[in-house]
Amino acid sequence: MLLSLPVKPFSAAAIVLAGLAAARAGRAEERVVPFWPNAVPETIRSEVDGNAALETVRELGRFHRVHGSPGYAAAARHMREKALRAGLSNASIEHFPADGKTRYAHFRSYPGWDPVEAVLEETVPSRVLARFPEVPVALADYSQDADVTAELVDVGAGTDAAHYAGKEVRGKIVLADGDLPGVHRRACEERGAAGFLSDFPNQTTAWSGDDRDLVRWGHLSPYQAANRFAFMISRRQAEGLRRRLAAGEKITLHAKVKARMTPATYDVVVATIPGTDPAAGEIVLTAHLCHQSAGANDNASGSAAIFEAARALQSAIGRGKLPRPRRTIRFLWLPEIAGSQAYLVRHPELVPRLVAGIHMDMVGGLLSTTKGTFHLSRTAGTLPHVANVIARAWLDHVLRASARYAERGGDAVAGLVWSPGSREAFLGDMRALEMGSDHEVFEDSSFAVPMIYFHDWPDVTIHTNRDQPENLDATKLGRVAYMGAGIAWTLAALPREEAPPLLALARAQAEADIAMAGARGGDPRDAALRAREAAAEGARTLRTLADLWPVSLLPLSSRANPLDLSPDDAGADSRVPVRSREVRGPVDVYYFNSIGEALGPDVPSTALGRRESGDVLAFEALNLVDGRRTVSEIRDILSGRYEAVPRKEIAEYLELLARARVLTWK
Repeated sequence: MLLSLPVKPFSAAAIVLAGLAAARAGRAEERVVPFWPNAVPETIRSEVDGNAALETVRELGRFHRVHGSPGYAAAARHMREKALRAGLSNASIEHFPADGKTRYAHFRSYPGWDPVEAVLEETVPSRVLARFPEVPVALADYSQDADVTAELVDVGAGTDAAHYAGKEVRGKIVLADGDLPGVHRRACEERGAAGFLSDFPNQTTAWSGDDRDLVRWGHLSPYQAANRFAFMISRRQAEGLRRRLAAGEKITLHAKVKARMTPATYDVVVATIPGTDPAAGEIVLTAHLCHQSAGANDNASGSAAIFEAARALQSAIGRGKLPRPRRTIRFLWLPEIAGSQAYLVRHPELVPRLVAGIHMDMVGGLLSTTKGTFHLSRTAGTLPHVANVIARAWLDHVLRASARYAERGGDAVAGLVWSPGSREAFLGDMRALEMGSDHEVFEDSSFAVPMIYFHDWPDVTIHTNRDQPENLDATKLGRVAYMGAGIAWTLAALPREEAPPLLALARAQAEADIAMAGARGGDPRDAALRAREAAAEGARTLRTLADLWPVSLLPLSSRANPLDLSPDDAGADSRVPVRSREVRGPVDVYYFNSIGEALGPDVPSTALGRRESGDVLAFEALNLVDGRRTVSEIRDILSGRYEAVPRKEIAEYLELLARARVLTWK
């Protein structure tokens, strides 16, 4: 319950320090994390092995792990066998149909893919331009059988009719750098091209274009049963071919592909550390097992890190160094997005038991190679949870310990270093919700599982032939696995008597957030909304803590009185959107787009979608559709929790969802 009480001005730093002091009051020693005796994190650290995590990455890197492919199935069997050897005796694989027909709520599955071999050669002079599986990314996913000798035609981006003006491509092979499904539609489906070559740059960073020899991983649409083929080549190769064609040279290529799309399954590896109280709920750790070979950071690293967390905790329990947790800890290795969607839809009995979770996607990259730092994203603003406070405490501990060791040397164990891994300070931060992986499915309001998200960004090697194990670091993987295990163990096993320090920390953070929200200035009404929503998030965070460990809650101090908000009747949108019961999970993920399926591929973008943070705002806007809130109320919550956004942008997006039958109007 919130009370609106006048309070004196205060600084966020003072509140946090006061909260930490309260959390440690009466303790003879300073704890490495405020809510555990030091023996607990030290035990977890002693069980985690960063070098073993890196070895798991190397093992997974041998498999070309495309959804529904033999390589993915082999990787899933490998992970199950590792889990069984680690003492997770209930480890299993669940198989969900992937055939282009079966739906998981609104989400339509797509077939699997069985690639065998492929080669692209220039006939004169005779030379190989690309070969699969020697270079696993050389053949775009969902390419199919071909044996074609044809002339090459440059069509630029190849995604618009204008790119083909004055060019005859029927029966020929085209060279294009636009998105692959768009090129296939324009060149192959509409104009009869035999197939194409692509250097589509599917990731954009400050380093884009520096390495002209990178070969990108590409994907045709898995929903197009009549796919031809696409070969992926480097920017250097593409530029050379374009120069020769521009000079009037005729280039003839021979493309031979042995691959086919076929009904398959989405395979989900499941293992648990059973808790002592089945009624207490579960904590879930997830990582997507899929992607191209080697797919080291994306995402053998996340898969290896949650396995290492599972192995370490299971080992500590088996040795009697840690007690069995109250809550079950569930580990899932899935095909990205599709696997999460299928698993949650097919396990409605499990969803209410999932208290909170951790998702890991790209967590081991060396800064010197990948250029990426570690980010810990909070749960969705619509799902505030004490997991954020717990995660911050473990992250702060790793930052402090690693920096102390890097600057002063001393005890490598205390510095969380796994030799011969790196010895530098851990570079990471905590930030608001970011999109881009399986946590989107779990945090959709249909399932409403609060998930914190571990990820590196940027990474100049992901989705290329150079995402290799040598770009990863045993120390970083060990630190990430240690944090993941620590956060999960806190959520699953923290004794009730240890909850008061956590409560003090959570209260301090909530009060600091309220103070900072009110101090940012700007439009008075938006400032009031920020303070109001910070108070609401803080109150909900404390409530989640009380739900897990019954404690006495006092109201937060807050100047965020909703009655102080200036009237906003002029132009208010009082329409109430109602979400379709058939739509469970995100509407635009991976290959599937509910809007495109309903309205066609050429749906214009919205003003909300063009914003830098438009993906988050769109995701959260749908999460706020509950059949009670008006458009204006949804706008106010988003403006308070994320950024000021005009009401008309929210209305435009919700109207688009209504046309796509994702929602209706009450």
